[in-house]
Amino acid sequence: MKEILLNYLAEHPNRSEDYVLSKFIEHDIVLLGEMHYVKQQLELYHRLIPKLGEKGIRVIAYEFARREDQALLDGLLGKSFFDESLAKTIMIKQESLFGYHEYMDVFKLVWQANQELSQERKIRIIGLNDSINWPLYNQICNTTGRKPNPEEIREIWKGCNELHWKEVIDAQYTAGHTKILAIMGSHHAFTHYREPDSKIIDGRKSFNGFPIVRFGNYLHEAYGNKVFNICFHDPWESQIVVEGSIAPAKGIIEQSLYPRYHEIGFDLIGSPFGELPDDSIYALGYQDFRLKDIFNGMIYTGRLQDLKHVTPIKDFIDESNIDLFRNYNAYNGEAGLSIAQINALICEDIDLI
Repeated sequence: MKEILLNYLAEHPNRSEDYVLSKFIEHDIVLLGEMHYVKQQLELYHRLIPKLGEKGIRVIAYEFARREDQALLDGLLGKSFFDESLAKTIMIKQESLFGYHEYMDVFKLVWQANQELSQERKIRIIGLNDSINWPLYNQICNTTGRKPNPEEIREIWKGCNELHWKEVIDAQYTAGHTKILAIMGSHHAFTHYREPDSKIIDGRKSFNGFPIVRFGNYLHEAYGNKVFNICFHDPWESQIVVEGSIAPAKGIIEQSLYPRYHEIGFDLIGSPFGELPDDSIYALGYQDFRLKDIFNGMIYTGRLQDLKHVTPIKDFIDESNIDLFRNYNAYNGEAGLSIAQINALICEDIDLI
């Protein structure tokens, strides 16, 4: 099998950014599903952004900004200088502890690219994410000394639904005219694949139906083959509780590609990679589950053990934004920490595997 995979790559050599851009030839909307916090994945976006304008890709749909903050996004990209303070505001409102250079640099690199592009070719970042009412959450916690009750939670989470993410695309997309690169966590990017729910029985995760509908599912239903989705070669969750994370396809991809390939993109549908069987949690509810059943394509960025954590922004929280942080921090216990303690939390390493 290793020889088959390597022979396929020899015939279909694709640097990861070239692979992503090539999918816009036959598709209008390309979804990139990331793991979160992985430096190599963000660095791919950084290499892609300067090439988008020349390829006619004018829209980046971005999980890491809220729909409600679209005016802030447009203002950030429209300024004559890169306003790091405004970028931090957008980041804090989306996820208060997400203070990492590589995510900030997505905004900065789009701003830089736009300095060289004519008005009609400028790139716009569109916020996808919901606006959970964390200020109300914290107000309830602080004034009552308890967590919100179910009725209050419904009010706090009001309107949170990935169907609304799809409505953002609807407003931007014209078939045959618009090209959209969408960046998000991998589960949001499922299209033809339906994500299973699970319950634990005797130390194993067992199939518990398909109640979840993801952003990509809605897009696929509406636009069919106009949508192409790509995942990264990430750690996947095992069906066995104590195992934690495992390699996709039982590790055969990494075993085959290392050390010959550092980074490469390849199709799953229509390639031998897609025929590889997998027994991760994603296989629950499926018979003879194979990689082609979950995504259209995959990007390999090296061995799982070599994945690097994104870089914390020094003093991401400071006197100018500490009140904003305390208003939007999602987990009330952290809001009372000092600025130094909050920045230390951002700097803590997160286990990637």
